[in-house]
Amino acid sequence: NKTAPLLLWLQGGPGASSLTGIFYENGPFVVSEDLNVFRRKYSWTNAFSMLYIDNPVGAGFSFTETDPQGYAKNQEDILRGLYEALEQFFRLFPEQKQNDFYIAGESYAAKYITSLSLLICLQKQNGISNLKESLNLKGVAIGNGILNPLSYINLSETFFNRGLIGEQQANVQKKGEKNLINLVQNKQYSKAYDVFGILVGWGIYRFSGYSSLENVLQPHESEDENYYKNYLNLPEVRKAMHVGNLELNFTSAVVQRYLKNDFMQSNKFILERLLNFDVKVLIYNGNLDLLIPTASQEMFLGSLNWKYAKEFKRAEREIWKNERGFIIGYKKRARNLSFISIRNAGRLVPHDQPLYAFEMIKKFVEN
Repeated sequence: NKTAPLLLWLQGGPGASSLTGIFYENGPFVVSEDLNVFRRKYSWTNAFSMLYIDNPVGAGFSFTETDPQGYAKNQEDILRGLYEALEQFFRLFPEQKQNDFYIAGESYAAKYITSLSLLICLQKQNGISNLKESLNLKGVAIGNGILNPLSYINLSETFFNRGLIGEQQANVQKKGEKNLINLVQNKQYSKAYDVFGILVGWGIYRFSGYSSLENVLQPHESEDENYYKNYLNLPEVRKAMHVGNLELNFTSAVVQRYLKNDFMQSNKFILERLLNFDVKVLIYNGNLDLLIPTASQEMFLGSLNWKYAKEFKRAEREIWKNERGFIIGYKKRARNLSFISIRNAGRLVPHDQPLYAFEMIKKFVEN
C-alpha cells in the first residue's frame, strides 16, 4: 500500500540495534532455533510501511572510521546523524514524504524519539527544513521509555516489593540510590552513570541474581534472543545484507561509553514542548519491567507541565479487555496524550504480547 502510514522504529540501549525490532519484536520475520526464517503473524508491516534505523552510529551494522569524533556524545550529535539518515531515505523514496509519519521505539529510544519529533515540529513551525516539504508527523509511540531517569532510580523498592531482595539488602541499595539522586541533581551525570552501573550490575545482581531487568519472569536474557543474532552472523546472510566484515553490535559498549554523560539527563522538558504542539503521543508500558515500572511512568506523566496537564490528571483509568473479557491492560487518555499499561509484558512489549501490541499501535494511528 503506497499510501500506508510510514513508521520509523528506533531501538534503545543506548547503542542497541534496530535489527532487534525487525527479528524479535514487530518486523516481518521470526528466526527459529534451527535458524530458519518464518513470517511473523502480527508484524507491524501488516498495517504500516516500516523503517528501521541502527542509531546512534556504532549500533548494529552502523559504523564510523573516526574514533572518537564519529561517535555521538549527546542528543545533539544523535539528532544530527538521525536526521541526515532520514534526509537520505526521503531522497530515495520521495513518495513517502506525503504519507502520515510516525516515530516509535522503546526504552532509551524515548530520548531520540522526543528530540527528533520536536525538531520536526519546530522546523514546520518556522518554515525551515533541509527536506523540500516538511514531514507529515502525526504521532509518536514510546514503549517503557527512559524519559526521566530520576523517576526510575528506586530499584530497591521495586525489587523489595517483588520479593526479589530482602529488607537489609534494600537498605543497602537505598544508600546508593540517595547518592545517585544527589549526583543527578548536581548535574554530575557521568559519575551518576557509573553509580547506576554499580547499583544494577553489582548490587541488584549480587542480591537477586537478576542480570536482566527487562522482565520479572526472566532473570537473564531469554534464550530465543540468540536465534536471530546467530542468524544475522551467518556468512550468507551477511553477504545478502552487503555488510562485508563489519562487526555486528547488538548493544554497543562503545556507544554507551561515549553517551554516559547523557544517560542520566531528563527529556521531560522536550516531551512537554512536544505535547504542546498537539502531536499525538502514546506512552505504553509492559507491567513486568523491573527498571521502568508502570507506576513510576504514570507518576512521571502526571508531573508533566503542558496545556492539558490538569485534564490528564483527572482522566479516568479504564480497563482494556478483549472480546472474551480477558484483561489486556489499562488505559488513560486526555487530548493528545495516551498512557497504556499492558499486562504480562516486560520492556519488549511487541515480543511479549504481539497481538495486543499490534492492536494498540493500529488503534493509535487510526484514532
